[in-house]
Amino acid sequence: MSTENRWLLMVMVVAGAVCVGVTEAGDIRWRSGNARIDTQAAAQKAQAVSLAVTRTTDRHVVVQFSDPISLDDHVRLKAAGITLQKYLGDHAFFALLDPQSVDINAISSDVSLSAIVPVTPEWKLHPDLVEDVVHPWAVVSSLDSPQVKARVDTDPIVAAYILFHPDVDLDQDATTLVEQFGARIQSQLRSINGLVIELPFSNIKALVNEDAVQWIEPPLPQFSTTNNDNRARTGANVVNDVPYGLDGAGISVLVYDGGEALASHPDFGGRVTVRDSSGVHDHPTHVSGTIGGSGALSGGTYRGMAPAVAIESYGFEMEGGLQEGFLYSDPGDLEADYAEAINALGVDISNNSIGTNVSPNDFPCTWQGDYGVTS
Repeated sequence: MSTENRWLLMVMVVAGAVCVGVTEAGDIRWRSGNARIDTQAAAQKAQAVSLAVTRTTDRHVVVQFSDPISLDDHVRLKAAGITLQKYLGDHAFFALLDPQSVDINAISSDVSLSAIVPVTPEWKLHPDLVEDVVHPWAVVSSLDSPQVKARVDTDPIVAAYILFHPDVDLDQDATTLVEQFGARIQSQLRSINGLVIELPFSNIKALVNEDAVQWIEPPLPQFSTTNNDNRARTGANVVNDVPYGLDGAGISVLVYDGGEALASHPDFGGRVTVRDSSGVHDHPTHVSGTIGGSGALSGGTYRGMAPAVAIESYGFEMEGGLQEGFLYSDPGDLEADYAEAINALGVDISNNSIGTNVSPNDFPCTWQGDYGVTS
């Protein structure tokens, strides 16, 4: 394969099967599949910009470059009316065109800029939603309205994660937009400019057509607890003993889990503080003990990895409690708890022994190692 063609060979090994794909330099690898973006001449780029700035709402485009660009390039392009936003890989970005400052001549003559294309709705939609797949855990069953309940079989109310471009105001523009499509906002994801929403499934493909929307994906199933390794495997015994003598003193750990730890357990010695109302659960107690239990009840034999750490205990919650019908995971609670633990309590490190347990629950194997909105 010649370097001029810049072929990229990707080998995926999934469940014993080998899939080989070849991606050309002009391709952009979207979740819904590769899209070929042909290099444009100056006149084509000028036409693409002219069309975009004449539209009243659709200001976001996809731009692709021939090579990696620098911070100086970002500044130069912004001066010409293009603000680069989310990086998409393959030298491509979502970009915002400013009709007040756009310089069509400067943009069209930029030799590093290969192409400017409108955003295709399928690029912004998770493959399952493109194929109209409704996962059972995404269906909201705790519905208040009899009229809504009557529609569940034909057009279910589902949960979804939706992200917006960074120039979209989450409290005003994003909120107003999703409500126009019959959505109820469950929580906000401020760190990534997103929302957890519940809406009629049939409205998703119409909503993704909106220029403000960057991405929509189905929710993860409700978190469940998982277990991990032990002192011997991690080498904790080595660092606890001389000459190191490291026991975690002075370190604060956030434990985000399926509930709160039993702070009164003798192995914690007052080093666990419960920070929410998720309810005492055996798993976070076990996890906190694995992290920082002193082993007091066993004479020190069954102690944690760092038996002197301070632990801030949080559990996943949902507005109104984990009521019947809570089937999906709400990353808004995760973000809120992390924000408090980091910004108000100054935690040094975190632990999450929770997940969707893909294999035991027979969820799609393509989710293994898949980094989505919740990640």
